[in-house]
Amino acid sequence: MINGISTSLSGLLAASTRANTAANNIVNAYNTSMPVGGDRSTAGLKAAKAYVPQRTVNTSNKNGGVTAHNVPVNPASLSVFSPDNPVANEEGFVNVPNVEPAIEFSELIKAKNAYKANAAVLRTLSEIEDAALDIIE
Repeated sequence: MINGISTSLSGLLAASTRANTAANNIVNAYNTSMPVGGDRSTAGLKAAKAYVPQRTVNTSNKNGGVTAHNVPVNPASLSVFSPDNPVANEEGFVNVPNVEPAIEFSELIKAKNAYKANAAVLRTLSEIEDAALDIIE
């Protein structure tokens, strides 16, 4: 019973990590930065850092359950032509994070379904425990 609870809890945490990572990627999908080697003309732009998108990777634990951790996407950014952007380099290119919003939304859906499944397992385990206690009484 305890193994089932810890396995489901690890699944809930992994789903939460997946949802948070996808949400961060979506929010930062259109942040631009100057390509390496560019000359920044204002102090505000000098402080700007490029967003590095992440992917969630799940690893099975030896005694059951899962551990989720994030790894950076490679390549982290793509250069696009946007000469009107304030951080564009001399050639008119800016870097945008290598994020595909459709994929990130599918990650959110997977996280939601994993969360619901693990919550259902916890509810079922609770009902089994209640039934077992009723039998003992």
